[in-house]
Amino acid sequence: MKNNEIRLLNPRLDPNFKAMFTQKTEESRMALKSFLTAVIGRKISHVTVIENEDARCYDMQRGIDFDINCIFSDGACAQIEMQSFYREYDYGKRAEYYAARLASSTMKTGEEWEKVPQVYQISVMDFTYDKTNKNPIHHYSMTDLSDGAKLSGILNVIFLELTKLPKIKDLASVKNLPSAIKWCKFLKMADKPDSQKLIRELVNAEEGIMNAEKALEGISMDRWRWIIQGQIEGRKRDEFSAKAAQERKDREIEQKKKEQEQKARELEQKGREQEQKAREQEQREKELVRRAEELALREEKLARRSDDLHREKLATAQRALDMGISPEQVAKATELSIEEILSLKNE
Repeated sequence: MKNNEIRLLNPRLDPNFKAMFTQKTEESRMALKSFLTAVIGRKISHVTVIENEDARCYDMQRGIDFDINCIFSDGACAQIEMQSFYREYDYGKRAEYYAARLASSTMKTGEEWEKVPQVYQISVMDFTYDKTNKNPIHHYSMTDLSDGAKLSGILNVIFLELTKLPKIKDLASVKNLPSAIKWCKFLKMADKPDSQKLIRELVNAEEGIMNAEKALEGISMDRWRWIIQGQIEGRKRDEFSAKAAQERKDREIEQKKKEQEQKARELEQKGREQEQKAREQEQREKELVRRAEELALREEKLARRSDDLHREKLATAQRALDMGISPEQVAKATELSIEEILSLKNE
């Protein structure tokens, strides 16, 4: 069967990734050595895989370990993980812990510190870990914060972020890519039918990737592995759907809460406006009362003045009559009526 006629499993799923590198075949062994050489940055001529769970098993349980644990000929060791889906916990802390645990687990009681092996915790991530850095490959080791001097180089954490890989515009440039980038491209695109031209270039440029493709083709012939892949993808789809549904529900609850808060603010504002109107109405009423009282007071004062003036006119009229002035002249002078003048005269 030709390469382009073989449907390949997704190498970014844990059991497929592990199976591709851990089969008891020459292709798997050569692929693993090539991958480690490219990622670590030094020639790995011999590597021994430490057996754990069968990479063909999958029972929907978190307890199954699909990590690849291996030891090099010089005693150094590595733990390789494929992380297919985003992790909401602090993955950096987890990787540091695993690297430290890997180093401590290789030491025997009474051994000298010089025998502490160099360890590598390698995570291939099909999600973005560090959104502040565009580089797809990160190699962390303990260094001096002031001048960058390396401590011992014993603990190493390596992240390969497949989501940050550069786009390939010219297939002829593939051969010039760093080996680690070629490996990341292969892992990202191997199972995609529309990327087979790129895969052919990667296979032709890197012998280790050629071996990886052969190993992947081999396990892809196993029908049971397709069932496992379907289970994983179905489970993750369920998880994503449940998470999306919960997020929608949370957004709806948040939106309803915001609407209720907005309605409460509007009611509160309306209450303040009504209180303000009531205060203004009360103020207007008080002002009207004050003006009415002032008007009544002025009218009362005017009435008193009018009475006083009338009495003065009567007194003046009385004096004028006593002096013998005629009632008609007195009435004209005091502006009193002739009847009032005659009434005074008759008293």
